[in-house]
Amino acid sequence: MKVTTGIRQIIEDWHTKGVSTEETAQSLRIPIDEVKAIILQAHPAPPQPKRPEFLEPHLPALEEPANIWDNRKES
Repeated sequence: MKVTTGIRQIIEDWHTKGVSTEETAQSLRIPIDEVKAIILQAHPAPPQPKRPEFLEPHLPALEEPANIWDNRKES
């Protein structure tokens, strides 16, 4: 079905006012799939943000074991 620019404008206006797609389709006698397609063309979804890459921190390698002293006294 060919939809004129006037009908497209009505669909967009009704969508911004909160009219459901089902009600719009019934009122204008247009298939609901076409109403949804017109709304998606007029108001595309925002792009999803990219997930940040996890960068592993660079830690210096321990070449020698740390000098840990045993503070306990022998009995």
